[in-house]
Amino acid sequence: MAGQARAEAVGAPGSPGGTGDAPEVHPTIRAAFDALDRTGAAWALVRGADELRRPSGDVDVLVDPAALPVLDAGLRAAGLTRLPAAGHGSHRFYHRYDSAEDLWLKLDVVTEVAFGTYQELRTDLAAGALARRHLQGGLQRLAPQDEAWLYLLHQLLDKGTIAPSRVEPAAAAARVAGTDGPAAALVDRHGGPGSADRLLAAVGAGRVEEAVRLGGELRAGWARELGLRLPARTLGSRAARRLPAPRRADRLPGSLVAVLGPDGAGKTTLSDALTAQVPLPTRYVYMGMWQETRWDPYVRRVPGGRLGRLLLRVVRSVGEARWHRARGRLVVVDRFVYDALLAAPGSSLGDRVANAAMLRLGPSPDVLLLLDAPGELMFRRKGEHSPEVLEERRQAYLALRDRLPGMVVLDAGAPADEVRRRALAVVWERVEALAAPPPGGPARSGGRRRR
Repeated sequence: MAGQARAEAVGAPGSPGGTGDAPEVHPTIRAAFDALDRTGAAWALVRGADELRRPSGDVDVLVDPAALPVLDAGLRAAGLTRLPAAGHGSHRFYHRYDSAEDLWLKLDVVTEVAFGTYQELRTDLAAGALARRHLQGGLQRLAPQDEAWLYLLHQLLDKGTIAPSRVEPAAAAARVAGTDGPAAALVDRHGGPGSADRLLAAVGAGRVEEAVRLGGELRAGWARELGLRLPARTLGSRAARRLPAPRRADRLPGSLVAVLGPDGAGKTTLSDALTAQVPLPTRYVYMGMWQETRWDPYVRRVPGGRLGRLLLRVVRSVGEARWHRARGRLVVVDRFVYDALLAAPGSSLGDRVANAAMLRLGPSPDVLLLLDAPGELMFRRKGEHSPEVLEERRQAYLALRDRLPGMVVLDAGAPADEVRRRALAVVWERVEALAAPPPGGPARSGGRRRR
């Protein structure tokens, strides 16, 4: 089963038919499984039973559609927040950032078994797979044959290959899968008689190129049967992923995270980390107005050129930040218009005009982070200005706390990983608040309904 652009799905099929020893499970994941039990509907872990203590990717779960009306509330109580996932078939994505363990958790819940990048290869395997589930090691798991086949088809149809790290787990799955179950019959139906047997033989022997070729033939046969329905499904899903959802309930409003601090505080490092790790569409915007470029000496020779350049930068960077936020993205801004509040009393007329424009046009941030460190430390890091100048700027930034309620001051003298964790926790708290259903209102649907 394909998910959002994401890390490799968690683990191999696990140990079908193993000893039944209970694996270690992260407390949040355990709470999520308990919430699924309380729905009273059938559900089962699809794969990754051996990595539930510290998942390296998604935790994939198949559930009966009967659980959906209460699923969001139950998983939210377990500590997981649902984020929009338009264009991903029946997938629902639930996230949490565990700052204590510096761990992103993601539960990928589906109600149907579908393959392909856009879940365009749909099957009727879900109901039977849930009917054959069993309790093993305290976990609801698919039957060994089902678990093995879904793992193999996930590799070949969703990913289009078997990565080197997955060759041995895939071979182990091939030895369990068998050719007498519903999944094998589906492979023979779409790929031709004997396809399941040939595919299992190739994977089991580690003949990856042959297995990938057979997977391609299976997909091609399936596509021929679907005809025009295949491109229609693909285009529909691609459009849903790229275009803003028409209903407000299907999307989160954009957010703006402003990162402030003197040179050497670590603004760019932190901004890059936030942009890369928060599981939302993100954009990085640099809003430094005073950075010199190779054209500046020439611009200064033109009357009013310097002021014009500053105003152009203001309009461009502010417009970029506003545009991305309006598109529903998380915008991380390195430096911010509030730097204008630190202007020296003797600033030139051009600087005063530029600063006024910044404050007038700049958007209000949803999260305001100040990286605070002693001037001596910042000087050692970057070697710019002097320790005294940097300390003076540090104190000027700290003085803004009274003017800017909600500013979060982070100790930038701490190790970079600690600063990143603290910042991620603050930003994720904002995301959780945005994703929460309105009081007394329905939960966000998080995606478009399928037709």
